[in-house]
Amino acid sequence: MIEKNALFYMANLHPEIGRMMSFYSSGKIEAGDNSKKRSLDILENILKTGEVKPAGREEWNVIRNFIIGFEKIDDFEKKILSRYAEPFAFKFMNQYTT
Repeated sequence: MIEKNALFYMANLHPEIGRMMSFYSSGKIEAGDNSKKRSLDILENILKTGEVKPAGREEWNVIRNFIIGFEKIDDFEKKILSRYAEPFAFKFMNQYTT
C-alpha cells in the first residue's frame, strides 16, 4: 500500500494541474473549475501532512495563489505552475518503481 504522504500528494498535483490547464484552454470551464477545486484540495493535503518546512509552505502558498487566480496569471506564470510539481511526480514514480 502506498503511503499518502506529502510526496504522494505533490506527485498527484502535477497531472491535476495539467488537466486544469487543458480544460481551460479548450473552453471546458466547468471541467476546469472542477479540476481547480481538486488541485486546491490536493494542495491542502500537502500542507496538512506537516512534512513541509515553513519556507516550503510559502512556496506552496504561491502555487495556491496561481491556481486560485489561474484565469488572471500570464503565460510565464502558467509555465511555472505547470512545471512546479513535475519533479515530485518523477521522484515519487522513481521511489515506487525501483
